[in-house]
Amino acid sequence: MKKNEIDQLKLNFQQYLKDKGLACTSQRDAIIEHLVKETSHFNADTFVHSLQKKHLPVSRATVYRTLQHLEDAGIIREVAINTSQAYYEFTGRTTHHEHLVCENCGTIIEFVDDQLEERIEQIARLHHLSITRHTVQISGYCRSCHEKQ
Repeated sequence: MKKNEIDQLKLNFQQYLKDKGLACTSQRDAIIEHLVKETSHFNADTFVHSLQKKHLPVSRATVYRTLQHLEDAGIIREVAINTSQAYYEFTGRTTHHEHLVCENCGTIIEFVDDQLEERIEQIARLHHLSITRHTVQISGYCRSCHEKQ
């Protein structure tokens, strides 16, 4: 992301926090700065660990609370994979896509299928539904895990 895009993202999040009566802290700014550099799906623990590796002084509790606020603000979204931990992705750099998830190792593969998107829109029209968002997640075993079985 370009610096002006990051600045706008920060402003949007700051406005969200103000609207909720919450403080715009340096820790939350550090989380946003780090988030835009995140290139893959992540969970809160891996995010905390990557912040610690960069010697950023952000507490685990602050990260957990801030991730929830970032999700509520639409800056990240949860990727539901069948694990005990929530995984997220930054929405600012991705176009709409779906996920294939390995039930064994947790690998997440993103894919785009225009025919699938058109079929989803057809089904919604058939049922008089105005789509606001949708997700498709296909669970199974990746090639590596399948070959090991």
